[in-house]
Amino acid sequence: MCARPRCRADAQLSPGGGCVACRGDLAAPPTPPLPPDGERLVRAALAATVAALAGGVVASEYVEAPYFAYLAPLIVGLLVAAAATRAARTDGTGLLGGRVRAISIAYALVGCAFGFLTQPGTPSPFDDLGGKLLPYLCSVAGAVLWCLPPRRVPAPVD
Repeated sequence: MCARPRCRADAQLSPGGGCVACRGDLAAPPTPPLPPDGERLVRAALAATVAALAGGVVASEYVEAPYFAYLAPLIVGLLVAAAATRAARTDGTGLLGGRVRAISIAYALVGCAFGFLTQPGTPSPFDDLGGKLLPYLCSVAGAVLWCLPPRRVPAPVD
């Protein structure tokens, strides 16, 4: 605390001693309330759709590449899950987090399939499924890795 005199407005703004300049804590703006869960799930699905389509176009450029054929779908899964969890405003825990995780996994598969489908001469993203199974699994792994619920750090024992 400083020894500066406080005016009435400063004392009302910062009760309990010390001025706002000394303590440096201004009142944070109130956070808007969360929308209903149904709306949050729709937001997650819409964001995942856009991310899956954009990621699938980018992943289509790496279908025949040795290592990027697996890395690109993994990144698509990460991108889709990040967009879905951000749009739903969830951290991946609870019932809503589980539903957003399922949406993320489904749309990660859609993004990977879209990447295969945009390849010239590919009639179906499921032709030669044995050769495409690992990229599909990589996209699922990316979505799951992003959506893992955070772990609580145990308190140190004295």
